[in-house]
Amino acid sequence: MTIDEANKIFKTWGQWYWPCHFILHAIFLSKIPESFLPYATDILEEALNIVAKQYYDNGDLKTYRDIQGSIASLIAYTNDEEALQQASESLSNSKMREVMLTYIRNYQKDWTSWLKEQSPKTG
Repeated sequence: MTIDEANKIFKTWGQWYWPCHFILHAIFLSKIPESFLPYATDILEEALNIVAKQYYDNGDLKTYRDIQGSIASLIAYTNDEEALQQASESLSNSKMREVMLTYIRNYQKDWTSWLKEQSPKTG
């Protein structure tokens, strides 16, 4: 994979990762259907590692660590059937439903805060 291809995938990943990964994690917890990903996990991992190395080589360790952290989240993506089976079991358990609702509420707070930070400052 070329650096240009990796950067294109990274750009898509950056737009997709927040908010999609976090809301999917709230619903599916540790097993998210892999078909939600914008690219296959092996392609994402390769591209993200290429781009992370580029940031590392340029001395931007914060972005490098952020990318590495997002790569680690790929472990949550699994076969759709397996993920849906776990979600079904989780939704049938009242305690697990409460955990999911807590994740969703936290996501909503984080998302609202993030949107406010993105708004242009006036006055």
